[in-house]
Amino acid sequence: MKCLFEGSATALVTPFSCGKVDNFALENLIEKCIVEGVKAIVVLGTTGESATVTDDERVAIIKLAKKTIAGRVKLIVGTGSNNFEKAYQYTLLAKEFGVDGALVVSPYYNKTSQDGIIEYYKRLCEIKLPIIMYNVPSRTGLNIEIDTIKRLANLDMIYGLKESTSDIDRIINLSQVCKNKIALYSGEDHLNYIFYALGGQGTVSVTANAFPMQVQKVFDLVQLGLFKDASQLQNKLQGINKALFCQTNPIPIKYLLSTMGLCKNELRLPLIPISTNGKKIIEKQQKRLSL
Repeated sequence: MKCLFEGSATALVTPFSCGKVDNFALENLIEKCIVEGVKAIVVLGTTGESATVTDDERVAIIKLAKKTIAGRVKLIVGTGSNNFEKAYQYTLLAKEFGVDGALVVSPYYNKTSQDGIIEYYKRLCEIKLPIIMYNVPSRTGLNIEIDTIKRLANLDMIYGLKESTSDIDRIINLSQVCKNKIALYSGEDHLNYIFYALGGQGTVSVTANAFPMQVQKVFDLVQLGLFKDASQLQNKLQGINKALFCQTNPIPIKYLLSTMGLCKNELRLPLIPISTNGKKIIEKQQKRLSL
């Protein structure tokens, strides 16, 4: 089976300070995640506000992440776009910097066909960098159908699928489609345990920015066959998992990290800082979480 990593990958935020990328906070976040046991770092994904990062900043972030990680865990870069040429250039750039793989969201806004999705990934595979497909219909307005995933899984450079839906029937079907072919990763922290119990290889996690050790431990416990312990830990995390999506990601996780002194509560427009009610939701779950 093709697989880039097993366990937890942090969908890393991009810390900002006074409008610029906060390199000090970025390095510290990466270090925290590695020390606490994650198996991969994903930069420049949705959580990393990649849509508002300039090309020069993209290069600098990849370089800093590569240097900080120093081969200890996998480095995966978000390279998808609704502009194919941009996605191609971003993926080629990632390969040139020697990263381990690309997380590639399906094309959004343009509303292509399933055949268009296949051609999009097929052309990107020509770069010869391992690709994890990213299905997030709530953001793209487009669902990668099961039959499409079945066809794409046969491409040499397709190594996995990050699935960000809550359709349990679909997840069950995907576990069979992906089995022994490509890795299946949870894109919904509140469903991590279910993905693992169905044979999924890990998660690309927002929660792991703040609690990397605990997110990884759920996976480890399932691998050891300690399903009751894994379920109990997942249940402890559920409050914060859901609270982190009380507003558009990464608004809540940026606020939570700021309360932990890990980065500033700063985002780029069109995203704005969390509402007063959102703060209360996060703070309530912080108090309930005793790990």
